[in-house]
Amino acid sequence: LAVEEKEKYANDQAAGKIQGYGSKLANNACGQLEWEDYFFHLVYPEDKRDLSIWPKTPTDYIEATSEYAKCLRLLSTKVFKALSIGLGLEPDRLEKEVGGLEELLLQMKINYYPKCPQPELALGVE
Repeated sequence: LAVEEKEKYANDQAAGKIQGYGSKLANNACGQLEWEDYFFHLVYPEDKRDLSIWPKTPTDYIEATSEYAKCLRLLSTKVFKALSIGLGLEPDRLEKEVGGLEELLLQMKINYYPKCPQPELALGVE
């Protein structure tokens, strides 16, 4: 999207609003430049989502992302179960430890790496 369109969904980390569009240009611990645009938001549970910051373009973004979140939630239950069993615990132990179905938050971060005029100096995300 054009910068003007992205700005409609901008986050404000200073005000504690971390969801939305952001851009990062900073040096990492190795001295390389991290350069990325990103869109970050909560996708699950549905009642905690802020759809006002979800993009309207593409038009199927909300539908596709909602379906993805449901599938991801089911997958996380399976992964927690497999890890619990592998650790010799009861099958639902790890999921319970992270709050179970009621408390587990799933967030999505979509990264975009703008073309860099000096790529040898930049790194997308550490």
